[in-house]
Amino acid sequence: MTLLDMQPVRSGDVVRSGQRIHWEEFGAGDQAVLLLPTWSIVHSDHWRHQVAAFAVDRRVITFDGLGNGASDRPEDPSVYGDLLFADDAAAVLDACAVRSGVVMGSSQGGAWALAMAARHSERVSGVVFIAPNVPLAPGHPARVAANQTFDEDRDVNDGWQMWNRSFWLRRYPDFLRFFFSQCFTEPDSTEHVQHFWNMGMHTTPEVLLATAGDGSADLSPELARAYAAELTCPSLVIHGDADAITPLARGRELAQLSGARLVVLPGSGHEPHCRAPARTNQVISRFLDTCGDSRRDKAVE
Repeated sequence: MTLLDMQPVRSGDVVRSGQRIHWEEFGAGDQAVLLLPTWSIVHSDHWRHQVAAFAVDRRVITFDGLGNGASDRPEDPSVYGDLLFADDAAAVLDACAVRSGVVMGSSQGGAWALAMAARHSERVSGVVFIAPNVPLAPGHPARVAANQTFDEDRDVNDGWQMWNRSFWLRRYPDFLRFFFSQCFTEPDSTEHVQHFWNMGMHTTPEVLLATAGDGSADLSPELARAYAAELTCPSLVIHGDADAITPLARGRELAQLSGARLVVLPGSGHEPHCRAPARTNQVISRFLDTCGDSRRDKAVE
């Protein structure tokens, strides 16, 4: 199932720095669940299985982060950044007249969920981190090495050498194919890689390059550590032990610092909510049942 197979209860846009951010709301119920965007290499359809499962008896809200989906695709780095995406999430809650809800973030969206829980703590009744790319532990060595030479023009590119500015601009579809193969390390994941490749082709390498931001709104290791230590709402970290994008050590450290429950999924890669949705949704559903009901703010309707 895709989000296109489900009709939202309502939808709309919020505007930040002159840029349009599109949101959709599904289902109904006392509890609201906000599904954050992740890196703009994909759009909100990566949450297809969670919308289908949780909108049965809850309000589920998604939005496309700047750079993909039904939102604008600016090529200005100054409009991208971890803290800005977190603030966008609060603006979407305002648009949906939700005072507080459970926030869920995957990969880079995990960093934004942490920032939102710290910067807008009154809006977050619980938080779910899936393979959180929070800078609390070193990255995978091959990716770190590639990032150090990202701006060099390389003649030969394979593996993580494809993590390279000039390669993206020259052979963007090939980069997508490699990157998503690293997101799905499980056997027989061809269908999932293709689905993500299709989403990746909805944006451009120029936009992805801009999403690195200008550094002014980054979640630094120091700030991430402080935010994690300050987290007070119920929290859950889900991380696969075969994640080739974000090391399990990052999920472990986030759970330790924040006091979150950690669930390690054996054999799972970077996208367990997509590759093994039944197993992942079961863990999430049990957590959601422990979080208080979200409140609809009549004052902002």
